[in-house]
Amino acid sequence: MTSVSPESHTGELGVSFMQLLCGASKVIFRPIQLFDVGIDGLIEPQVENVATGAFIGVQIKAGPSFRRSGDSKYVFRSDRAHFEYWSRCTLPVVGVVYDPETQKAVWTNLSDFASRALSTNGPWSVNLSLECDELRAETLSNLISSAEFTRINRRFEDSMSATMIQHEGNKQIKNVSVNKKLAWEELFETFLSLLHDEWTVADAGYRLSWYFPMEENDPRRVFALARLAQVSDVQLFKIISAMERVQEDNADPVAEHLCYIIGYVQNVIERLEEAVVQGRLREGSEWVAIQAIELIGEDQREDLWAKCSA
Repeated sequence: MTSVSPESHTGELGVSFMQLLCGASKVIFRPIQLFDVGIDGLIEPQVENVATGAFIGVQIKAGPSFRRSGDSKYVFRSDRAHFEYWSRCTLPVVGVVYDPETQKAVWTNLSDFASRALSTNGPWSVNLSLECDELRAETLSNLISSAEFTRINRRFEDSMSATMIQHEGNKQIKNVSVNKKLAWEELFETFLSLLHDEWTVADAGYRLSWYFPMEENDPRRVFALARLAQVSDVQLFKIISAMERVQEDNADPVAEHLCYIIGYVQNVIERLEEAVVQGRLREGSEWVAIQAIELIGEDQREDLWAKCSA
C-alpha cells in the first residue's frame, strides 16, 4: 500500500510559501526538483520586469520542530557537512524556516554564518526570531540585499588576495592606495547592483559622486569610466528607480548626485529618451528620467513631458 509521510507535505508547504512570497513580490523562484542537495530552490530578482541573472540559493526548513519556546523564536539546524557545502557554493545561500501552524517564516544568510561557524567549529544552528528575522513581502528585499553583499564581499576578498600576492615582493606597495582602489571598486559594484534596494544604490552613488576623481590618470577614474561604459539599460533603469525613491523621501540633492554619475554613461540621454518614448521604464518613474535628461543635457524637453502626460 502506497503512503506519503507527513514530513513530505510539510516540506512542500515551505516551498509553496516561497513561491507565493516571491510571486507576489515579482521575484522569480525556481524550486529544485532533482538533486536538491543543500538547496531547495533559486531566487532570481527582476528589475523592470527583466530577469537579472543573479541567483540566490535557498534552503528551506519547515515544521513546528524548528520552533523554540514561544511563538516567535526559531532555530535553523543542520550539520557540519551542510555548512561546509554552503560555504563553498559559488552563489550566496540563505536559509528559511517556515512554520505552517502560524504561517510565519524567518530567514538567515547561510553563506555568512557558515564562514563564521567553520572558523570556530560550530555551532551548526542559527537562532532566529520573528522580531529580527521575519520573512515577509516587506523584508524580502533585505534577504536579497544581504545575499548581494555576500557576493560582492567574496569577489573583493578574492581580488584583495590576488593583489597582495601580485605585490608580495614589494612590501611598500602602498597598501593604503591598494585598499582605496578596492574599496572604490566595491562601492561601484554596489552602485550598479541589480539586487540591492534603491536606497543602498542611491547611497553608494552619492558617495561616489563626492569623491569622483578629476585627475585623468587616477586609477579610480579610469576604472569608473570603464565600468560606466558597460552599464546596461537594466542597470540604468535601476538607478532611475533609486532617484525616484530618494525624491519621494525628500532627498532631492541625493538624486542630483546620482544624475551627475550617470552623466558619464555612454549615450545616456539617447538611451533614456528611447526608454521614455517606448514606455520601457517603470510606471511613475518616467518623470525622473526626463528630469535627468534635462539636467545632463542642460535643455528643457517639453516634447518628452508631453509624451509622458499623454
